[in-house]
Amino acid sequence: MAVELNQKSSKPSVAVIILAAGYSFRMKRFKPLLPLGSVRAVEKAVYSFQEAGFRDIRVVLGHRANELHPVLEGLGVQRISNDNYADGMFSSVKKGIASLTQEVDGFFLLPVDNPIIQKETLFKLYETFNLGKLGIVYPAFQGERGHPPLISSQYKDKILSWNGDGGLKRLLEYYQEDSVDVETGDPGVLMDMDTPEDYRKMLEYVGCVSLPTEDECYELLRVNNTPAKVIEHCKQVAWLSCFLGRQLVQAGCALNLELLKTAALLHDIAKGKANHAQAGAKIMHKYPQIADIIASHMDITLDSAQALSEKEIVYLADKLVANDQIIPLQERIKVALERHRNEPEIRENVRQRFDNAFVIQARMEQVLKKQIINLCRLELRERRKWIKR
Repeated sequence: MAVELNQKSSKPSVAVIILAAGYSFRMKRFKPLLPLGSVRAVEKAVYSFQEAGFRDIRVVLGHRANELHPVLEGLGVQRISNDNYADGMFSSVKKGIASLTQEVDGFFLLPVDNPIIQKETLFKLYETFNLGKLGIVYPAFQGERGHPPLISSQYKDKILSWNGDGGLKRLLEYYQEDSVDVETGDPGVLMDMDTPEDYRKMLEYVGCVSLPTEDECYELLRVNNTPAKVIEHCKQVAWLSCFLGRQLVQAGCALNLELLKTAALLHDIAKGKANHAQAGAKIMHKYPQIADIIASHMDITLDSAQALSEKEIVYLADKLVANDQIIPLQERIKVALERHRNEPEIRENVRQRFDNAFVIQARMEQVLKKQIINLCRLELRERRKWIKR
């Protein structure tokens, strides 16, 4: 089966479609926001194409789109909403392709969990496509096809009308005679983040240190003999930190929510030891970002000119959580001062720590234009209603 291709004298206009709408079920962490060095996966994917000179970049959003909008806002990309993302990746493929105008001759198609494509690879795919002989150009590494394929817009209507099993991959199998594999020497075309192990391999490839998974966090707490009551406190601090973090991301703050969750889960890993914040940081020394947050969760240095970071969020969440309950700062400081009423030095430390928490809370409320404690209580009520269903 063949599709007749238009021959053009000028170089083809090519768009980029990045698919970032899915649930990330197997990964168990939200793939688009997973860190790869100093950037997140979705940013890395965008930068890969921008560094190769491609400017028409479209990102299809769905699940947790509100967290991705602030990340993408300054990247010069077109954001496309897929309300049917629960139907699977092919629904996002169709949504992205439907956005293409007649001026677009072809399009790269890249799932967000394949973000580390070398620009030389993209050059090779484009130059092969530019020959105008074949309509589907696949990158390959050691003979195995990978991502992203570069597909002629001549296939647009056929893709949009396809309702068969197997999605795009199955459809394109009908057009093998119109396809070509381009050997690239780029292992990144085969690398994805379907599972935590895949993510670890990708981090090793790009020279980054991984964050521990949630299961690994609980194992770290166990092997360091963190008391069960403290672990419950850590879980609540992590929930509250992530909730506040998501609210702030929606308000335009740049935060690494995976780092936030991990550091919050581990912030009291050394509870019961002398100077437990520093002791915990020492335990987590292989993860410098986490260690820095743990070291600051008891005493923090505030800079009025600095944007809110993961460090301030964990600090505040820890002060708002007593055992595993969320309590207003005013009530928590009152109880703490009464507990140490005969210890003036400790009372002074308590005041300073809560003064810092009040400053952070005020900053957050200024950004969110909402009272933190009311926001948290409303979310907890909705959470309990959902659990009872």
